[in-house]
Amino acid sequence: MIKKLLLIVAISTGMASYGQEVDFGVQAGYTNVEGKSSNSSENISSSGNSSGFYIGALADFTLSENFHLQPSVNYGSADELNFLVIPVLAQYHIDNSGFYFHAGPQATFILDDVSIAGVDILNTFGLDLAFGAGYEINSNFFVEAKYSLELTNRFSKDIRDAAGAQNTDIKSQFNALSIGLGYKF
Repeated sequence: MIKKLLLIVAISTGMASYGQEVDFGVQAGYTNVEGKSSNSSENISSSGNSSGFYIGALADFTLSENFHLQPSVNYGSADELNFLVIPVLAQYHIDNSGFYFHAGPQATFILDDVSIAGVDILNTFGLDLAFGAGYEINSNFFVEAKYSLELTNRFSKDIRDAAGAQNTDIKSQFNALSIGLGYKF
């Protein structure tokens, strides 16, 4: 985790040193996390939703008039599950409209204990594909919406190995919808 955060800082610092315009800011909003689990041998699947909030900080690198790169670090909480979300989103700004589209990878880290009797149930790290749209209200304020699809299986290796011994493929993933407001300094 530390290495990944250092990589983001190194990329951000490197881009700033090439004379790119950089804005910093804060963001907050609503998040809805949908958990999905499935068990192939018994043909069972389940899902559930949890609502909460997120708050964080961002850097916005202007690469050209239409292209930006926006890494951010956000703390989120949904129904007593605490997590850290680190997206690195490429943005395409539509000329003279205030609207933009964004997409990119997103790392998610569960901050809570996810074990029972010393056995990890869930992996704390997940990798997502995030995409969405936003609108710049003025040069400082913006609103945006983002949906993230988890690419990794959240069930731990111990749980998957135990299920595999019974010829069962089990999967668990968290997808999220976030809608928020931001301010750039």
